[in-house]
Amino acid sequence: MVLLRLSSDCCLPVRRALWHQAVIVFSLLSAAIAIPLFAAPWLIIDDAADAADAIIVLGGEAYPPNRTIHALELYRQRRAPVVVFTGGAPPGRPPETSSARTALRAALARGLPPDAALLADGAQSTYDEAALVRNLVAAHGWRSLIIVTDRYHTRRAVHTFRALIPEAHVTASAAPFLAPCADPWRCVARTWRYAASELAKMGFYRLYYGVPLP
Repeated sequence: MVLLRLSSDCCLPVRRALWHQAVIVFSLLSAAIAIPLFAAPWLIIDDAADAADAIIVLGGEAYPPNRTIHALELYRQRRAPVVVFTGGAPPGRPPETSSARTALRAALARGLPPDAALLADGAQSTYDEAALVRNLVAAHGWRSLIIVTDRYHTRRAVHTFRALIPEAHVTASAAPFLAPCADPWRCVARTWRYAASELAKMGFYRLYYGVPLP
């Protein structure tokens, strides 16, 4: 009887340690799930000016081309006289497959006049896109830009452009997702995936490029 009690008492610290570890793991998993979902609305900037010198379509869109279609709507509303398409080709692929050229072809097919389109081709990141657009801003004397990209990408994109092109007034118009999402759980999963990815990229941009992302 005494031996049994001693054995039980000896196991108590191990059980408590395992319990504490389980609580920590559960807390970390809960935070990993909850933080991106709570942060998702904060990631969205949708403050586009009534008029600007250029609309900038960021590369990397999927199909259907929601960014290009949204930019065309802004152009038809006379929000800017020119639309700039950015984004390079995947590594090892020919230049014709770049995001910029693919989006330009889609825009022209949907009625964008050729003389209202410009290319800023070759970028492999949002930072590269901002650097290329900075050259266009200097060449054309633009003072204001409307950035068009996916909703959860807008905060990182806007602050990256503002950091690299401080002389221009940079705003954003969030392109809605056009792909249907009938299942609520899939919608939540998509939101979590985009938000978690953006939070990680924002941290990288802050550390590597020094881009302030309030």
